Formats: sequence, C-alpha cells, structure tokens
Amino acid sequence: NNAALLTWWDYGYAITDATELATFHDGGFQTTPKTYFIAKGLISSDPDELYDITQFISTKGIPGINEKNDSSKSLIEAVRNPLRKPWDPIYIFFTSDMNGKFGSIYKLGSWDIKNGGSKPTTGYQNLACYNIKKETMNCRGAIIDLINGKINKQILLKKLVFIRDGHVIREQDFGHTQGQYLQLLVFGQKIMAVQLISEDVFKSNYNQMFILGRYQNDLFEEKFNAFPFSRLFEVKF
Repeated sequence: NNAALLTWWDYGYAITDATELATFHDGGFQTTPKTYFIAKGLISSDPDELYDITQFISTKGIPGINEKNDSSKSLIEAVRNPLRKPWDPIYIFFTSDMNGKFGSIYKLGSWDIKNGGSKPTTGYQNLACYNIKKETMNCRGAIIDLINGKINKQILLKKLVFIRDGHVIREQDFGHTQGQYLQLLVFGQKIMAVQLISEDVFKSNYNQMFILGRYQNDLFEEKFNAFPFSRLFEVKF
C-alpha cells in the first residue's frame, strides 16, 4: 500500500490503473525534469547514482529540482546528496519494452546539462541467428567467431554472456581491451535471443539489474522476477 514505482513513463497510466499505485512519471509528465534524471539513473554504471536519484525525486520531486536549479553544479550536488528518506516503499520496475526504447532513454539520460549535447548509442541490437556451434555463430548479416571474438573478421567482441531466467550462467572473455558485448538469452536448452550491445549499455544499471540480475544488495532487493518480461526491485531506504 502507498508504494510508488519508478519505471519508464510509457506505461505510467496503465500501471496505475492496474495496480492503483503511483508512478514517478507518465504520459502527462514525461516532459518534466524527472524523466531526465530517471533516464540518467537507468543508463548510469553506478548503482549509487540510481539510488540517490530515486531518493531525491521521491522526496523532493520537481519542486526540489526547481529549487536547486540555479546552476548545473548545485543541482547535481543536491540530487547526489539527498537528505530525506521516503515515507513509503519505493520500487524500480523494469519491463521488456524498455529494451527497444533504451536508445531513446540513453539519449535523454546522457544529456550534458552544463554544455548541452547527448551521447548516442545503438541500444540493443537483436541478431537473427540460425546456426550456433561451439566455434561459430551464423546470423543474418554476421558470422561470429566464438574462438577469437570477432564479427565478420572485423568487429571485436569483448565478452560473451549466457543468461537463463535473468541470471548469468556462463561468461567468456576474449581478451580484447575494447569491443562489443554479446548477450545470449537461454530458455531451457535453446538460445532464444542474441543481443549485441556496447560497453556503456552492458555496464548500465538497467542491463545489470534487469538482464543480468546483478545488483548491489545493500541498495536494492529483488521482489519479483518474471524475466524476460518484467522484474521488480525494492529500494532499501
């Protein structure tokens, strides 16, 4: 009762209608500064940043943002150093539609509020693979060398990750200092999805928590896992 869900705004109205719980933003509030900070927390590789942002906007909200918005420095300092704790339970709710929207989320969250400009990303690239062997993987438009970690003999792979039920079951490092990450979603004994992502996407709070099931136990607690469709974490204030 009285809990609030931090999720992406698209399903805000639907979630409130179905659960009678509050959301941080919805179709009527997606253009507020909340959306920027929520996106910033999701794309960050720092769990503490997601935690701080959630704490600040759940206690201070838009009035708190406006109050500290005399400079970008003072605003960021206030958001990263929240003083109050929420009265009610706060949850972070991930849904699978956010995979396809991650490029937009990243563009919003990477906005430089001091100098302007965003850092683009391709988000999640889903590969159509039809022949997977121990040494190679044949996909539409791509032949992946699983021994040397290369796509079409040119694009380097840094890591290969196998995921079942939202948990990592095997990882393979290729020894390259730079490169893309390949995530294979396994259901039973079959590989049902192949995701090609950049290092920024791989290390994001969104990918680590929702896709890989990795999170900081002192900050978050998993309450519900319906991977690959949805996942719910309580924020431990």
